[in-house]
Amino acid sequence: MPQMTKKLNVLLLASTALLLTSCKDDGSNFSLMAWLRGESQQIAARVKGEPEKDTGPYPHKTVSGSYLSGRFAQSNSDWSQAYEYISDILPAEPANMELRRRAMVLAMGSGHSDEAFALSQSLIKAGDTGSLPRVFMTLKTFKAGKYSETLQEITEAPKDGISEFVNPLIRAWAKAGLGQTDIDGLGQNVVHIYHAILIADYLNDEAALKKLATRDLTQMNLASPSLERIADIFARHKMVPQAQALYTFIRNSDPASAKNITAKVTMMEKTGTVPQEPEDRIASPMDGLAQALFDMASVLYGEYQDSARLFAQMSLYLNPNLNDSRILLGHMAARVERYDEAISFYQQIDPRGDETLEIKLQRQVAELLEQSDREDQAIAVLKKLVDRTGSLEAQIQLGDSYRHIEDYNKALDAYNKAYAMLDNNVPQEHWSLIYARGMTNERLHNWDQAEKDLKAALAFEPDHPYILNYLGYSWADQGINLDKAAEMIARAVRLRPTDGSIVDSLGWVYYRMQKYPEAVTTLEGAIELLPYDPTVNDHLGDAYWQVGRKTEARFQWTRALSLAKEEDLIEAIKLKLEKGLVETTEGKSQSGNQKQAQNKSPDKTPASP
Repeated sequence: MPQMTKKLNVLLLASTALLLTSCKDDGSNFSLMAWLRGESQQIAARVKGEPEKDTGPYPHKTVSGSYLSGRFAQSNSDWSQAYEYISDILPAEPANMELRRRAMVLAMGSGHSDEAFALSQSLIKAGDTGSLPRVFMTLKTFKAGKYSETLQEITEAPKDGISEFVNPLIRAWAKAGLGQTDIDGLGQNVVHIYHAILIADYLNDEAALKKLATRDLTQMNLASPSLERIADIFARHKMVPQAQALYTFIRNSDPASAKNITAKVTMMEKTGTVPQEPEDRIASPMDGLAQALFDMASVLYGEYQDSARLFAQMSLYLNPNLNDSRILLGHMAARVERYDEAISFYQQIDPRGDETLEIKLQRQVAELLEQSDREDQAIAVLKKLVDRTGSLEAQIQLGDSYRHIEDYNKALDAYNKAYAMLDNNVPQEHWSLIYARGMTNERLHNWDQAEKDLKAALAFEPDHPYILNYLGYSWADQGINLDKAAEMIARAVRLRPTDGSIVDSLGWVYYRMQKYPEAVTTLEGAIELLPYDPTVNDHLGDAYWQVGRKTEARFQWTRALSLAKEEDLIEAIKLKLEKGLVETTEGKSQSGNQKQAQNKSPDKTPASP
C-alpha cells in the first residue's frame, strides 16, 4: 500500500485529531463548565453547612458525568461508548458546535454513519465552515451514485485541511463514474498517483496509463503489493517493458516475492499478459474511492490511530465488503488490548470460500483469545480450524497454545502431528517447529530428543540468540559441554546485549564452570536489566557466596525470596538462608526460568496489517 507524505500527515492531523480534542475546558466557549462549576458550588455549600438549593431528584445521568465518561471512553479507544456518552450531552448543549463536531467524528469512527451525517448536516446549517462535515455529506452523495451532484458539492467546498487531499480523489472517481478520465489533479502525492493508475485501468484508458508509466514509480515509496498491482495492470494492457521493469524492481527489493514474480514474468513472456484475479481490478467508482480511503487509513495506522480509524470506517461506509478495512480495524483494536472488539471485526468478515483468508482470520482470533486469557476457547478454535482445513500453521499454533499453558504432553502431541503433516521432513521455513518441540521435550525431561531438536533448529538458524541461549543453558544446567555452552551464550549476549535472561544464562554458565569472579560481574549486569527477577537475584546470591561476600549473598537471597512464586525455588532459597550454600545442592540451578523466559516460538509476534 502507498506510503503517506509528510504533507498529508499534517493535513489529516489538523483536520481529525484536533477535532477530537477541540472541546475547550477553559470555560470560554463551553457551557459544560458552568455545570461543573455549579456542582462544585453545591459540594462547597454542603461542606460549609449552608442550605443547598433544591434542584429536585438527583438525575441518573449528569452532563458533567457523561462528558467525563465520554472522554475516558475515548482515551481507552472505546469510540462507540464515547459517542453514546457525548451524544447524551447534545440536547443540553444545543449551541455547542465543538461538542457536536466531536460527536460527529466519534459517530463516523465507530461505524454510526447515519448519525455522523445527521450531525454533519446540522453543523453545516448552523454555519460551521469546516471541511470535514462537507466531506462526510459528499461521501453520502457519492454513494447514492449522484456523480454530477458530487462534483458540484466539491466545487463549493472549502479548500482546507482534509478536503485538499480527499476531494481530488472524490472528484476523479466521480468523473470516472461519468465515464471520464480526469486525473490531472492527482499528481501531488503517491496516493493520488496510485489511484490515477487505478482509474485509468478501470476506464481502460491506455493512453493515460502510458503517460503515467513515464513516472519513475520505483522511487515513490510504494509498498510491494501496490507496486505489483501496478505491474499487473501494465501487463494486462500489453505494456510489457513497463511491467517488466516493475517486476524486476520488486523481485530485487523483496526476495520473499521472487517465486511469485518469476512466475508472472514467465507467463507474460509467453502470453504477453498475466491472468487477472477478480480482486485485482476496481469494479466500480464506489469500490475505487473506498480503496482510496482504506489506503489513507493504512498509512496513518502507524502514528495516527484516531485518523486511521476514521478513514477505515469511511471506506466501509462506501464498501461494506472491504475486508482489508475490517482487518485493519481489528489490528488497531488489538493493539490497545480491546480484544473482544478486534475479534468482532474479524468475525464480521465472510471469507467467501477463500480458505487462506479463513485460516488467517481464525488463527488471529485464537491468538486474541489467548492474549485475553481464554486459552480453552483459543484451543477450541484452532482444533476446529485444523479439522476443517488441515492447516499446518494452525496445527503448530495449537501446539504453541498448549505449551503456553504448560500442558506439555498435549503440546508434544500437537507438534508431532505437525511433523507428520510434513512427512517428518521439516523445511527451513518451519524451523521454529523444531525449536518449539525441542523446548517441549526439554520440559518433559526427554533430554535426548530435546537436544536433537535444539541442535537441528540451530543448524537452520545458527545465530538465533534464543536457540543459542536455550541449548547452552540446558547444557549448563546439567553440568555438561560447559565450554561450548559458554561460547554459545556469549554469542547470544552479543546478539541481544540488553536481554537480561540471556546475560543471566552466561553468568550461570560461568558459575557452573567455577569461574566465580566472572559470574559475579556478569550476574551484576543481568540484575541491572532484570532487577525484579527472582532467579537472577538467586543466582547473584549464589555467586556472591562463592567469592566470600556472604552478607550480600543473604541480601540477594532474601530479595529473591520476596519475588519468587515457584514453590521449589522458595524452599531452596529458605534452606540457603538457614544453612548457607555449602549444605545445599551447591551449584545446582534452582529454576529453569531462563529457559522458561524463552518458552515461546521466536516467530510468534503480533500480527500486522
